[in-house]
Amino acid sequence: MKKYIKKISFFLLAFSLVFVSCNTEQSFQITSPDPAFTLQEPGISSVFLNFSLPANNAFTISWNDEVTGSGSYDVEMSLDDAFTSPVSLGTVDNNSFSISVEDLNTAIRNAGATTFRDIAIYIRVKGGSTYSNTILYLVTTYPLNAPIFTNPGNSDSFSLSIANNKVEAVNVQWEDSVLESTLGVDVVYFLEGGTAGSDFANPIDMGKVTNDNSLSLTNSQLNNAAISSGILPDTTGDLDLRIRSVITDQNSGSVLERISDKVTITVTTYLTVLDLSTNWGVVGEVTGWGGSPDLPFWTTDIDGVLVAYVNLPVGEIKFRENMAWDNNYGDNGADGTLDSGGANIVISTAGDYKITMDLNNLTYTIEPFSLGIVGGAYNEWGATPDFKLEYDQYSDVFRGIVTLLDGEMKFRLNNAWATNWGDDGADGTLDPGGANIVVTAGIYIATVNLNDNTYTLEPIDYVWGLVGGAYNEWGATPDAQFTRDWSRPFDDIWILNNVTLIDGEYKFRANNSWDVNYGDDGADGTLEAGGANIVAVAGTYSFVLDFSDPAHPTYTIN
Repeated sequence: MKKYIKKISFFLLAFSLVFVSCNTEQSFQITSPDPAFTLQEPGISSVFLNFSLPANNAFTISWNDEVTGSGSYDVEMSLDDAFTSPVSLGTVDNNSFSISVEDLNTAIRNAGATTFRDIAIYIRVKGGSTYSNTILYLVTTYPLNAPIFTNPGNSDSFSLSIANNKVEAVNVQWEDSVLESTLGVDVVYFLEGGTAGSDFANPIDMGKVTNDNSLSLTNSQLNNAAISSGILPDTTGDLDLRIRSVITDQNSGSVLERISDKVTITVTTYLTVLDLSTNWGVVGEVTGWGGSPDLPFWTTDIDGVLVAYVNLPVGEIKFRENMAWDNNYGDNGADGTLDSGGANIVISTAGDYKITMDLNNLTYTIEPFSLGIVGGAYNEWGATPDFKLEYDQYSDVFRGIVTLLDGEMKFRLNNAWATNWGDDGADGTLDPGGANIVVTAGIYIATVNLNDNTYTLEPIDYVWGLVGGAYNEWGATPDAQFTRDWSRPFDDIWILNNVTLIDGEYKFRANNSWDVNYGDDGADGTLEAGGANIVAVAGTYSFVLDFSDPAHPTYTIN
């Protein structure tokens, strides 16, 4: 019975399938997809445009076209999905398109993008009169436009004075859209000066800031730049200014530089140092008879009377003009009278001398001269040689940087007591044979002015030296000592000339100690406290350390 029922059920099911199958066959229709003009969706929708790779492809797009039958396609971009202001990126005769980093960046910036990161750009393709679908990219661009000065303006005038030496002369300001964006990179701005009309052939460094749009210049800083550009002291002239913006790619080290239009200002300068130079010098064994530069004579307050402060070996000397023998003087009779082309002048004892040459009366004198510091604060009142002060021709004074102990001191000539000075009133005035000067331990710039018999002891914190495997095995012997640049008395600048280095590394440090030391992390001429060692190639070099801006100390090598 069960088998019978199963047979009936199978018969009914088969009948139903035949019926349905016949019904489907009568209603089924085969259709093809509509012809399409389709721009393929990108696999990556975020694009970073790297200025260090301008020729690389920013992206490549492709499309299918079963509609237009066009042999040419125009690729369009817009900053909105309505394509209010479409921009043509290019035309191709196939179904793919590529654009370089540089070209896409230019197109986006020219389209009016006001930010730099996550800029939405919409892309479509036009074939004939038909448009494809739209795709979206989010793009990070880089800046093209240079900073724009907002202060000062062309023809602005600045009358500078030594009385306002440290007072702000101008706050230089500029606009740059990068600073208002979220680009996320450091932008370094360099303010540079230049001789008017020179197109910055020899740019003058006037300071720098990072991620900021202003830089303050004191009277001193602007005055120095103007004089460096060729404007004479106590005169008025024009100075060109520009802003140079630098963005550095941290991966490749490539630099994006943008330079503003120049601004020309008028500056009235002031004299910061004296010019006591002359064309006359001392020549002899001391210079190898011209193998090295002659020792200079300086002007005095009497026209035609010149003075030289020199250290001479045993030997002979003469005086000559312009480091040439066309006009030279000796002394035929050893009587203090100058004779044109005369006999060599004999120096029988090596030492420090003051030579006075009177060109009005053709006479000269040579006398021992060494101005120094003596006392319990320095050398136990003469147990060792006095500390010698050097002549500063820029101010017509004698100066030196000296480390003193708690105690007392005096000034004297020639390491002897015949001529000495103290200070009876502790008022900065030198008194012959006067009272001892009381000092506390420290480092000082000692200055003596013999024109008005005054002195100063200016305390400072640091004396700079060069240390390293390239010089003294990192301190096995004393560091190479820098001296202050007296030609720039209002700046904290130190110089070290003609030091010989071997292959290796070095740093700069204060007071022969590691408590305060500087290296250069970026090998960019900027000093960083405790920074990286600086690599040296064997040779002879001169160095300048500039601590005038304590926040951004720098160094240069010649």
